[in-house]
Amino acid sequence: MYRRFLESRVGVTVLTLTVLLLVDTYINTLPFLRLLPRPFRLWTWQSAQVLVCLLAVALLHRLRPRAALLELGLGPLTSRALGFCAAAVLPMVLTYGAAAGFQVHLSWSDWVTQAVTAPLAEEVLYRGYVLGQLQRRAGWSFWGAALVGLAPFALGHLYQSVRAGHGLWGVAGVLAITGLGHLFFAWMLERWGDLWVPIGMHALMNLSWDAFDVDATALGGTQANVARFATVGLAIGLTLVLRRGQPGWGETPPVSRSSSSYRD
Repeated sequence: MYRRFLESRVGVTVLTLTVLLLVDTYINTLPFLRLLPRPFRLWTWQSAQVLVCLLAVALLHRLRPRAALLELGLGPLTSRALGFCAAAVLPMVLTYGAAAGFQVHLSWSDWVTQAVTAPLAEEVLYRGYVLGQLQRRAGWSFWGAALVGLAPFALGHLYQSVRAGHGLWGVAGVLAITGLGHLFFAWMLERWGDLWVPIGMHALMNLSWDAFDVDATALGGTQANVARFATVGLAIGLTLVLRRGQPGWGETPPVSRSSSSYRD
């Protein structure tokens, strides 16, 4: 009876929101994390986010490791996904690179954070886990499921405004930009059915922004945002062409318990 409730739409919803709350507010406060140097503390926390999401879907749906990865949208990484991300992010790379004389200002630890751990952790938690469980397992609409993660994702970037000393409009701008970013990445997952696409877009957008030292926060100036929205527009346009007639992620059946290998 307890298992039946957990696997019901209500049970999946309750568990998903509980895990989101746990990861968003508790894991980063664990005492042992304070003993680690800052980059390793951050990487440990981000790795824990991914692990908790994997364990949650594996235990609830009784999935094997590979099936749990598929449940979160993490199938095999394809050249198609990589090529799409590389092409879509060109407006940002070329604009920011030209403005900075193509001089990169990024330490090795920042490379790891911006290109690997942060995009992976955030996409797995907010898109692969929360969006996937609410939409595909609990029967929520895409927009309803996507909106659940909007506020936590945006508020998770509020530290940028605090650190930069922003006023009210600066804070509102950072929240708006990151909130729109959440919806963009969620839509990319919905259309591609492959979490590597939003992970790749997220990583390359982060890297181009930070490597060329565009701004201390996600807000940026006029030129920076023109390039960013050009990248978003190009990604949306390419997706509409390349994924025309293909079912959305929410329209495909979730992973079954018998799944033990990657689908074709």
